[in-house]
Amino acid sequence: MRLSMVLPALLLAGCATSPMVEEAEPVSSIGQRLLAPESAGGQAGQVQPYELSGREVFRMPEPLHAPLPELPATASRQTLPPVTVCLNVVVDARGQVQRGFPLLAHSQCGAGNEARNGALLQAAADAVRGWRFRPAAICRFAPGTVPVTAGDCTGAAQVEEVPVTLPYAFTFEVVQGQAQVRVGRPPR
Repeated sequence: MRLSMVLPALLLAGCATSPMVEEAEPVSSIGQRLLAPESAGGQAGQVQPYELSGREVFRMPEPLHAPLPELPATASRQTLPPVTVCLNVVVDARGQVQRGFPLLAHSQCGAGNEARNGALLQAAADAVRGWRFRPAAICRFAPGTVPVTAGDCTGAAQVEEVPVTLPYAFTFEVVQGQAQVRVGRPPR
């Protein structure tokens, strides 16, 4: 079974329990890729597709420490209409954020292309550097054994923690002098 078919359903299940997602937004597979281990001949940073076998399930990373970014002081004002900037966040096999990079091509993330929103994009990038996750994993089950629920590794014969990229949308807003930041997945 292709990961691209399984991943959107797993993402929905993973986001439903995520404490840092404040909005119930639909989840898309934009930028969400399982990074297969590199082969000896592979190029650094190259993304390889991974297909799950019938005895494997994918467990999404779970945020353990993910403080919201702060509205930069340079953006201080009485009002700011909602501005959404997006990042792809690369989470390694230990659950540490390796890097975050702008996701600009998505239709809902174009504000990151505007120079006036550079400070917002930088605030989001600064925040994600300190995030920590329970790592994503491929869980392999013995023949005749199946997971209790999707993404559940309980009873797996082997749990291999793996790196992934995850898209995040950061919406900055100032209403009546009060700064607000929401984090979610980019809408479809």
